[in-house]
Amino acid sequence: MFPANSPTKRLELQLFCGTLVLYGVVTALAHRPDLIWDEGRYLWFAENLTSGFYVPPDQPDVLNGPGYPLVLAPLVALKVPLMGLRMLNAVFMALAAWFSFRAVLPYAGRRWAVGVALVTALHPNLVRTAPYLMTEALAVCCIAGFAWAFTAAVRAEKWSWGAVIGAAFAFGWLILTRVFFGNVLMASTAFLLLGLVVWKNQRGMLLRAVVIMALTFGMCLPWLAYTKAKTGDTLCWSTNGGELLYWATSTHDGENGHWFSEEDVAVMPELIANGHRDYYRENFHLPVKEREAALKHKALENLRANPKGVLKNWVCNWVRLLFGFPRSYLPEELITVVLVLVNGPIVFLVLAALGLGLKYWRTIPLEIALLAGVIFIYLGGTSLLPGLPRYTVVVWPWIGLGIAAVLSRHVRLKVE
Repeated sequence: MFPANSPTKRLELQLFCGTLVLYGVVTALAHRPDLIWDEGRYLWFAENLTSGFYVPPDQPDVLNGPGYPLVLAPLVALKVPLMGLRMLNAVFMALAAWFSFRAVLPYAGRRWAVGVALVTALHPNLVRTAPYLMTEALAVCCIAGFAWAFTAAVRAEKWSWGAVIGAAFAFGWLILTRVFFGNVLMASTAFLLLGLVVWKNQRGMLLRAVVIMALTFGMCLPWLAYTKAKTGDTLCWSTNGGELLYWATSTHDGENGHWFSEEDVAVMPELIANGHRDYYRENFHLPVKEREAALKHKALENLRANPKGVLKNWVCNWVRLLFGFPRSYLPEELITVVLVLVNGPIVFLVLAALGLGLKYWRTIPLEIALLAGVIFIYLGGTSLLPGLPRYTVVVWPWIGLGIAAVLSRHVRLKVE
């Protein structure tokens, strides 16, 4: 720990307060009285929780986890106005910047730590979404917190149960907020267990990582029990996988794996001409299990009928995850130019870190290598579904930590 009046402590406070003020101002300037994007859905789930249920008995559609609605519910119960609900994300973004700084600091020093924290605070995708009732701010807060606690727990000479429990809580709440990370948890745990068997000289550190994953899974058991009761399926994280696979594998002329909503399907001439409206009318309002089965069956048919087209969609999806284009039948947005300018250099740094990391792999701390594995699992899995840049930006604290930990060891910049 650092003395209360140390330069590092002052820097932490400045990062936290500066980010808090920034997002408070941005939220106030961006405020509007109506709900946009996914705000209505999250607010609806939060209102349901204040009434004693999550999904209605006659509509057991668990589209997303309860992590964000659980945070909103107490404020909704207190009848906090919409502006106040949106302001909560400023706190999450301030915490995310602080956690990012603390995660990087032991590996790369203050300059790298400030750099990663500033990207966390200022990334355009986060500045764009955090002023609204969207999950990005809470997700990036959990991810940054997990990076800090996980690396501290694994590298510690002795068991640090505070760090272990903190990492498990951060990852667990992340999963409840973005349920796709439940799949990441299970895949990561499988690899860690394999590592325990074959990597005997690192069993102590690997065991701590396994315990973190086990505690995380335990935290998610109530949610899995709830989805089991509603759907009858074991290990059901959500009920929208079929819809995502349907669009990821659709290969009609002009389509490239981009996702469309039910409202889009009903009004866009191109989608109507490709038969999506008729298919939705027949299958989208079936009972949840039947709908999921029908959509997944159609996705498998699409894959068998045109594997090259699905491969093209997969490549397009990687580009969308990074830069937000191409989008089927829709004009590109100005934000795409901004994302190319911001994410382009990040991609270059990632490639540089990967190259140096592979060349000097013995110098990479085990916990950083483990976190890199989690990143690859997440991005690899996400690339199979319709993606957006906001799905990638949330893991920036993990990516930034990896970049800093590698490049700070092997790259020295001199300014003359």
